[in-house]
Amino acid sequence: MKYQLGKMRRLMGALLAVALTVSVTTTWAFGATTYYDQKTEQTVTRGVVYEKSSRMTDAGIQNLHVLKVDLTESTLEFKEVESTVEYGLKETVKKLLTDNGALAGVNSDFFGMSGSYSAPFGAVMRDGELVSAGTSLNHDGDLYASFFMDENNNPFFDYFKMTATFANSQKAIELASMNKVTAMVYPIYFDKQAAKSTADLDKRFPELVKFVVVGDMITYISQPGETVAVPEDGYLIVMSKDYRNNAANVFQVNDSITLNINSSVDFENKEFAFGGGGKLLIDGAEAPATAIVATGRQPRTAFGISQDGKTAIFMVVDGRGDSVGVTHSEMANYMREYGAYNAMHLDGGGSSTMAVKTVDDSAVTVKNTVSDGSERKVINAVGIFQKAQAGEIEKIAITPSLVRTLPNKTITFKVYGLDEYYNRIEIPANEVTMQAVGVEGTWNGYDFIPSQKGTFEVTALYKDKTASQAGVVSATTSKLKPASNSIKLKKAGETATIAMQVVDTDGFNHWVSTTTNYEVADTSIGTMKSNVFTATKAGSTYIKCTRDGQTAYISVTVGDCKAVTTPNATTAADPLQKKITKANDGAFYLNISGTVAYNGTGKINDTTYADVRTRVRDAVDSNAEVAIYGGASDIKTAPKLDTLSWNGGYRFLSRSGTSIAMVSASGGGIRATNPTQYASLTRDLDASNNDTIVIIMDKTPGEFKSAAETSYFRGILNKYVAQGKTVFVVSCCGTAQWTSAKDGVRYINLPNLWKTDGGVNGSFSMLKLRVQGQDISYEIGKV
Repeated sequence: MKYQLGKMRRLMGALLAVALTVSVTTTWAFGATTYYDQKTEQTVTRGVVYEKSSRMTDAGIQNLHVLKVDLTESTLEFKEVESTVEYGLKETVKKLLTDNGALAGVNSDFFGMSGSYSAPFGAVMRDGELVSAGTSLNHDGDLYASFFMDENNNPFFDYFKMTATFANSQKAIELASMNKVTAMVYPIYFDKQAAKSTADLDKRFPELVKFVVVGDMITYISQPGETVAVPEDGYLIVMSKDYRNNAANVFQVNDSITLNINSSVDFENKEFAFGGGGKLLIDGAEAPATAIVATGRQPRTAFGISQDGKTAIFMVVDGRGDSVGVTHSEMANYMREYGAYNAMHLDGGGSSTMAVKTVDDSAVTVKNTVSDGSERKVINAVGIFQKAQAGEIEKIAITPSLVRTLPNKTITFKVYGLDEYYNRIEIPANEVTMQAVGVEGTWNGYDFIPSQKGTFEVTALYKDKTASQAGVVSATTSKLKPASNSIKLKKAGETATIAMQVVDTDGFNHWVSTTTNYEVADTSIGTMKSNVFTATKAGSTYIKCTRDGQTAYISVTVGDCKAVTTPNATTAADPLQKKITKANDGAFYLNISGTVAYNGTGKINDTTYADVRTRVRDAVDSNAEVAIYGGASDIKTAPKLDTLSWNGGYRFLSRSGTSIAMVSASGGGIRATNPTQYASLTRDLDASNNDTIVIIMDKTPGEFKSAAETSYFRGILNKYVAQGKTVFVVSCCGTAQWTSAKDGVRYINLPNLWKTDGGVNGSFSMLKLRVQGQDISYEIGKV
């Protein structure tokens, strides 16, 4: 990376002495074992990539967020950024990056947690100028590391130390910092890198005294609380009134001054610097954790440089939520995995934040899940900047607001340009020709309203450049889903706003609050305007909600009245659920049953037991190519068909474009039972690349002990749905048969053959599947 950072005169350069020696030998510690890693990658700008890695490990889920920066790109730079509103003001990482014009970045240094103001602990340099440094850092041991880049683009990490004194002919006083404003108990050096005047300081700290120093001479001493300007070619020494009266009373106007700065780093040839926590990697080996590095698995932020100095790596790992966080050793391992050779911790815990503006984003957005639940205000961040100005559009891109919609529901397709550096260039809608192929509808700029259901592709034409988005779905409504099935108001004149969703036949949810038709059964009780009900008198009624041929009902009571009984809602049939009859048509037929063996303690008649099992076997083991016994089975008769039986562990079968996997979650989840199943499942599904996937389990994912794992497992399935595959998850447990769809996956439960008391379960059912290429249908029938 070439840094064109304008050389400014370094006031402090000639005063510094250098002294630093580091020698560390460490070995790697074992951490979490990863069984599955689901990655997504997005371009930020030329030379910068954002990646999310979501890993299932033996410790739990670990979500990694990584920015990789190509330092050979001459138009890129990264540097420390602070508030543009007021020096020392804490802001969120997103605001710090946005206000300073950065495309991406992470939180940086440690800071004081109390109050709205603070200062970063470590050294800060920008544009070749020393912005701030403290004199108390690391004097009791190597705790807080800082990163430096010199004018020849050589990076290094240092446990930075500094001392500073200010003296006349009679006395020398120690300075607490350069431009680091904390409690203002002791004097600090204050120059134009901090502010043009002391106005903001004086609002926060009453009766400060300022020595104005120009040309190594005190030219003015302020009255307590008096605001003074920072001299262009000098600096201030700022202190409390008490310190001036008791410890610095020998200093007077026209005194000749000596400023002595001793540092472990020579700032004279350095371009920029920022602080952090303890070192993480030293020459490829794990550094020992310093005392300020939190123990255990925590949210963490880190920064590192590759061995050849050509790549910078920023990483945030989420913790204290669905993601369990990482240890010091695991963070070191992950940073090394991504190419870091030397690295350090940045501030972690609730401060850990990564915010990014990818080419698909119109603004900087927070990409990780912050552990506090909302962004913490921090003192500074490290931002990544693209210095190249927007040029000629080289290509266009299209980003849909959704990839699934409904007939008569708007979906927006934003079209924008990208130059050679991937700078995003907005294009007015009236300069772009938009076309949808596959469904009819109407366009209004970038907004499209399909008038029918179906799968379609959108193409954008701008001058001689095109972009397209395939696989967009205008879905079939299965049912309406009000956020609440009842409205209760106290008196006439009160209102209630209805929130309404549609669940389509593939199990995706769509908000349709304002595009649903609402009818009040008894209009004397109230009226509807759009999706807002207004009561006109006390009483009870219901609202009929209609969209796409389906209805739902919401009961309404105004005042102290008894609710009326509403009609039943309607639900459309799953278009894949059909009557299946075996035929010699080249299709693949598959039968699946639930648990056949009895594991209860009740007494079962031997003849009944044998007869029932025979009937089940005859039904399951006929009119198909493959029969699957999805739960424990004690049928010993040789099968007529190719069969796969449950054995309590992972099994896999690929037949005629269909992947069939058996996965156990008996321990309360896949990870708790045997986490290696994640690796086996995804490996086999990817290798077979079949269009139909059937996963058979002994526990439905909704019953996993960990909601985070349920979400993670469904995220894996959603990846295959996004590839256009049809996915079934068949659980074999309990005594009830049910079917549901969620986010494109069909979940079916096949109940046990026997009740817990030894009686035959009348709900025992069998699943039949017919697969012919991408033409898939299923039927569930009692046996």
